[in-house]
Amino acid sequence: MEVFGMSIPSSSEHTNPGVVVGFDGSPHAIDALYWAAQTAALRNAPLTVASAFVFPYSDYIRSMSGAQVEDPARRLAEDKLAEARKLLAEQRYPGEVSYRALIGDATDWLVKLSADAQLIVVGRRGLGKFWGRVLGSVASALPAHAHCPTVIVYSADDDDVETKGIATTPDTRPVAVGVDGSDHARSAALVAAHEAKRLGVTLELIQAQPHFTGTSTVWYLASNEKMEQQIHEDMMSSLMSEMQFLQHEVPGVEISPVVQRKIPAEAMIDCTERAQLTVLGTRGHGGFASLLLGSVSRTTLSHARGTVMIVPLAKK
Repeated sequence: MEVFGMSIPSSSEHTNPGVVVGFDGSPHAIDALYWAAQTAALRNAPLTVASAFVFPYSDYIRSMSGAQVEDPARRLAEDKLAEARKLLAEQRYPGEVSYRALIGDATDWLVKLSADAQLIVVGRRGLGKFWGRVLGSVASALPAHAHCPTVIVYSADDDDVETKGIATTPDTRPVAVGVDGSDHARSAALVAAHEAKRLGVTLELIQAQPHFTGTSTVWYLASNEKMEQQIHEDMMSSLMSEMQFLQHEVPGVEISPVVQRKIPAEAMIDCTERAQLTVLGTRGHGGFASLLLGSVSRTTLSHARGTVMIVPLAKK
């Protein structure tokens, strides 16, 4: 297949990219590279480092030269991959690594690679960031279109903060997943359960619902406390059913059900601060079915204070 003047293997020729990380040399991308390397090693999976660039004057250069010349975007990508190779060598990363220099839009390429990947990993922002923007364009667009789970690795906004390298001590913080009874949440919960078991940590099963508001409703609840208690019990009953399902599907995983009486996005943002990984489905029960990424997932990504995984609906 020929794309942007560069030949790439077909899906059948390149069926096991394993954990794929998008890399552009930015501080956020370096943190994503280390996270992806550690995860690939834990999964005993290959690591694929992909770097994609578009050079805006490629067509002009070719037209002026009158000859077939190398696209400058390819050189940019190869330079970044050389940097990634050096970083992994410095960390003495022992796993299998492949490097892909790609010409074209980074999001488009990562979506293509996600068809065969176990995970797609990116940093919060890349080199093409706008000052003050919370989430970069790739991290914003990719989770809605990827065929496999997408991980947006959290790192500080301050460019002066040094990257931490590949972690050498186990992270004992839990994995958290938001559930609401939807098929999307079920897919996310299954992936989260496998991640928690693989990491040897507790899975927090979070269901959130805000308190009722409005004068008449508040008055009614104040005079009828049993309703508030019933709501809590119903939510806990739902979580216990989900927990039994997950423990049947993923034996040995330790699960802690948590009921939160707050706005779901707020509850999940809070989770990102205490969990090593917060997992969400692309959509829940709310919103419009036509939306590729639901409001809770989108809001959590935009304001996360930790690493987030977005899981697409499992294909039946």
